[in-house]
Amino acid sequence: MRWADALSSSVRPVITYWFMALYCAAKTAAFVAAIEGGANWGVAILHAWTEADQALWAGVLNFWFIGRVFDRVRP
Repeated sequence: MRWADALSSSVRPVITYWFMALYCAAKTAAFVAAIEGGANWGVAILHAWTEADQALWAGVLNFWFIGRVFDRVRP
């Protein structure tokens, strides 16, 4: 069943794109709220981007890019 294989292989990318879109929307909303609350751009950015955000993005990027390197090295 080729359609089942195609559907199965699309699950991780679709979930990743969906999650990242929601994540970016939430961060944008927090940034806009900070600006509207009187914060300047620099302060708003510093408060919007936390160590947890950095760890999350590092994990996602490692999964997608480092994982491909290991996939090519494996026999």
